[in-house]
Amino acid sequence: MPARHSRSRRAAALIVTTIVVGGCTLSTLPSIAQAGTTDCVSTFNLLIPGTWETDENADPAAPVGMLAPVAHALKSTHGDAVEVHTLPYMARAFDNGHTYADSKADAVSRATQVLEDVAQSCPRTKFTLTGYSQGADAAGDLASNIGNGRGPVDASRVLAVGLLADPGAGTPGAATVGPRTSGHGIADPRPRGMGALSGRVASICDPGDLYCSIEKGTNPLLGSLGSILSKTPAPPVPPRPAAAPT
Repeated sequence: MPARHSRSRRAAALIVTTIVVGGCTLSTLPSIAQAGTTDCVSTFNLLIPGTWETDENADPAAPVGMLAPVAHALKSTHGDAVEVHTLPYMARAFDNGHTYADSKADAVSRATQVLEDVAQSCPRTKFTLTGYSQGADAAGDLASNIGNGRGPVDASRVLAVGLLADPGAGTPGAATVGPRTSGHGIADPRPRGMGALSGRVASICDPGDLYCSIEKGTNPLLGSLGSILSKTPAPPVPPRPAAAPT
């Protein structure tokens, strides 16, 4: 990764940290005293790392990659009142026999299950979602689903969403924080937008990052490739039964 992009992304990660930790602070402190369910935290913070930053067998309690500062800041600020869960998932891109779309689908599926389990076990716990790169792609899809009433938790339980280098940048309802970009994400904005979560989703992008800022009119081949490769694969169509002999 070029040094300039590395510095820009780390600076953007600090912005994400401020947004998520700040949103958590403002919204959850009153609920800590009200939490009455054993072992339930006030806020469950789901972090989804980027490509090659994790794998299916990683420890969810061990922060990794670009989002590690977010995890450390949350724990430093709130201690045992919050849980930080760094999602283990495939995190691949066109290697080991898996496509980017396979990997993102794995992230969305695993994240959905985690959120469902916590929501059912701890009915008063609130949530934040944070993702980087491929993880932002998955977290943004989850946020869009939740905001449109199709997600694993109700929108009223989500405090804040932070998306760093989101391939779906430009999605309606996600506020751009930091430098303005002229393009959109390489995977295209999410057509349903953020729905009820509009105003609680922050998107941060280095203008020179083609994952989250690309002018597809001037990069048609790369833009088309990104749109195609990022789409979640459809389930296989079952084979038709053989015709009965006549």
